Amino acid sequence: MNYTRIFTRQVFSFGNQLILPDKISKHLRKVLRKKTGDIIQLFDGKGSFCLAEISSQENKNLKVKVLDSPDFSLRKGINIHLGQSLIKPDPLRFSIQKATELGVVSISPLSTERTVVKINKKSKVSKKSRWESIAIGACQQCGENWLPEINEIQKLESWCKLVEIKKAKRKIALNPSALTKFTDLSFNDSVAIAVGPEGDFTKKEIGFLEKNGFISVTLGERILRAETAAVASLSAIRTMCGEF
Repeated sequence: MNYTRIFTRQVFSFGNQLILPDKISKHLRKVLRKKTGDIIQLFDGKGSFCLAEISSQENKNLKVKVLDSPDFSLRKGINIHLGQSLIKPDPLRFSIQKATELGVVSISPLSTERTVVKINKKSKVSKKSRWESIAIGACQQCGENWLPEINEIQKLESWCKLVEIKKAKRKIALNPSALTKFTDLSFNDSVAIAVGPEGDFTKKEIGFLEKNGFISVTLGERILRAETAAVASLSAIRTMCGEF
């Protein structure tokens, strides 16, 4: 049976009574028309999930009772770290949503030479919070129990260092001028993908990435939007790893 899935940062165990936040409670009551006695599924974004029953309403907040001991699901498939150059809000929202559905481990918004979107320091926190909400919504809908790590906006240099820390086995950079295709490569264990902005990475940036162990890869002759290129790359890797 398919249950409405709700993300929570609260620790849950058998018999626990949890009070859901205002926004979630309102969505369950007003939009989904949930009532006392209805069953939902909770997950923590770290692999754990369980069933819970709506037991009562505390003012505007719903109270739920955990019905069983939490189950745990391992991450499935190859670990993918996505470095997505900043693009306009709607396309970036699409990219984060679909990357989450495709099970990436981390998403890092990148500030690159051809980035046209300007984000000031004050809005960085709110943007990150918004991107995390998009990822949470995608997890709730698609059944993924692992929430990707949404990193701070960073320069290409910083992300390359992060990729080294994560020890990605394969590193690729999308480059329309490259001669190497996805089918020329093999993937296993983990991979980092660098996706450029509208107009792609500059030659200087491609050179920097290649010096840091990235392989330039083409997606063919078609000119793809940045968000389409991200989804196509993730899907290609999952397919080549026998996951689809």
